[in-house]
Order: sequence, then structure tokens, then C-alpha cells
Amino acid sequence: MDEGKGEGEDQSERNGGKKNEWGEKYSRQIILPEIGLEGQRRINEAKVAIVGLGALGSVAAELLVRAGVGNLILIDRDVIEDSNLPRQALYVEEDVGKSKVMAAKKRLQEINSRVKLEEYAIHLNYRNINLLQQADIVLDCTDNLKTRFLINEYCKKEKKKWIYAATIKTKGYVMSIFPSGPCVECFLSEKVGETCDTSGVVNTITFSIAGLQVTEALKIIVGKEVESRLYYYDIWQPEMRQLQIPKNKNCLACQGEFRYLRGDDQESMIKFCSSGRYQILGKKVDLYVMRERWKMIGPVVDEGVALHFKNIILFADGRVLIKAKSEEEARGTYSKWVGN
Repeated sequence: MDEGKGEGEDQSERNGGKKNEWGEKYSRQIILPEIGLEGQRRINEAKVAIVGLGALGSVAAELLVRAGVGNLILIDRDVIEDSNLPRQALYVEEDVGKSKVMAAKKRLQEINSRVKLEEYAIHLNYRNINLLQQADIVLDCTDNLKTRFLINEYCKKEKKKWIYAATIKTKGYVMSIFPSGPCVECFLSEKVGETCDTSGVVNTITFSIAGLQVTEALKIIVGKEVESRLYYYDIWQPEMRQLQIPKNKNCLACQGEFRYLRGDDQESMIKFCSSGRYQILGKKVDLYVMRERWKMIGPVVDEGVALHFKNIILFADGRVLIKAKSEEEARGTYSKWVGN
């Protein structure tokens, strides 16, 4: 400490330096008593993982980056389709066909060049879920229950905070979940139900629910007290409710029984209903070798994290998306162009 300066003056100088460094960018957040300078510092230092960069995740990622969150882990297994554009705010028409994580990374860096991004074009499963280990908080922006339950078990086991969010039709749900409290398996079960592909969804509810999810995340990051309750919002009526979810004494996750982390329900093939694509979980491949092999046959688009060839999108982890009319056709295409 400089001679003649008190501790308070020194701290004030440091804070002033940080405020000057941020300039006007976050001034409207810093003057909020709910955030302040210390809250903005915590936001800037936070590391948030977003699983799923679709309707919820693309909006959540943009809001977090604009709020000044300094570190994001982006995880998504899919590519952008024309039907995504009404709801998935990060993407434009020229992005159709590209990997969501790569398109999202490019756009987010244009919004905030200081953000540190880790992108993973993967299908999150029990083998690679340790990618979430470094995150301070996890946002569930997925579109399927198995991945939600996997996140739930991992965060329960590793004592991590995470936020569940889901939308359908004109309705949406958000719940902040803490290690010692109730979890999604306390009130959700894996059963066939409605999806956005079969029942539709209005884009205003996806934006609203993503906004609520990010607000809960920011409150947790800046150290505000957050209750673990389920928010329900119907934007068409409109109607909002808060539901207190008790711990379910029969919940296996709360009892430490982690079925999804063991990979008990791992599927080698998954159908993406909206796109007519089948996902096959294959072995890790050398994209360079595959690109050179396929180039002898026809045009190949190399996206860095994936190769596009005929009706196939091949990722470095061996995962393949195949446009096909049936599971049998997809398996045949995989065997012919990728391998058994």
C-alpha cells in the first residue's frame, strides 16, 4: 500500500479503476442496488454452462454475455434449421446448416469481445458430463428429459447449482435447484408427452422464460437469496404462478441413486423429430482422414468441429447426424459412409 493512503482509499481506487475500465457499458446495472459494483465484478468473474443452444439457450447466452458474464461453456449437439429462426435469436438465415455452438460463438464474440467461450458440439452424456465441473452454475436449456435428468444427477452429486427451464405452446417453467433441496425428479417423470415439434410454441414465451432463467442466474451469481420454487407462466392468458415443490421421499436422485450417470438409459440412436434426422453415437474419428476420404467421392464442407457430406454431418467425437426416412436407412447410410 502507498504511504499515506488508508485501506479504504486503496480499495476505492481499485474499484474506481474497475469502474473506469467498464466505462459506460455496465453503468445501468451498476447503479441498480440489486447489483452494484461488487455484483458486476461477480458477474464478470462468473463461469456459466449452458446446455442446449436452441430457443432458450440462444437467448440466455446472449443475455448473459450482454450482462457481462465473463466465461461461458456452450454445449449443443444440433445444427441450425430454418424452423429454428423464429425463436433462436442468435442465428440468421445464412447460419442454416451450421453447428449451433460455432454460430453462437461467432455471434457472442461480436456482441462482447471480452467474453471467454468454451464450445462443445457434442451430445452431453454420462461419459463427457464432467465438462460441467468448472461451471459455477448450469443452465438447463435442453429439449429432452433424459438430458435434464443427467444434469440433475450430476449437479446433485457434485453439489452444483443449476436452473431448470422448459417451454411448450404458450407456457413455460423455471426452477432454481440447489444440492440439498428438491430436484426435477421430485416432480417430473420420464414419459412420452408433448413436444414443441408436435404441439408448437410461441416465440414470446421462449424469450420470457429465458429472461426469467437468466435473472435467477444473475441473482445467484451476485449473492442474493433465491428460493427453490417452480415458476409457471402462461404468456397468452397471461398468468404467473409460484409453486412450492417438496422433496419427494421416493426420488431416487435425492437418495443418491444415479441411473443416468451410470449410463443405464444410454441410446445409440436418437431421432430428432422436427428435422427427420437420426443421431448415431459412434466412435471418435479423425476428421482430417474422413475429409480426405470423402473428397475423393464428392464435395465436403469442413466446419472445423464437423464435416458435411451428402446427407451426413460427422462430428469429431464420432457422433453423426443423418437425414433419413427411417432408422434402417440411417443405419445403412452410417455403415456405408462412416463404418460399422
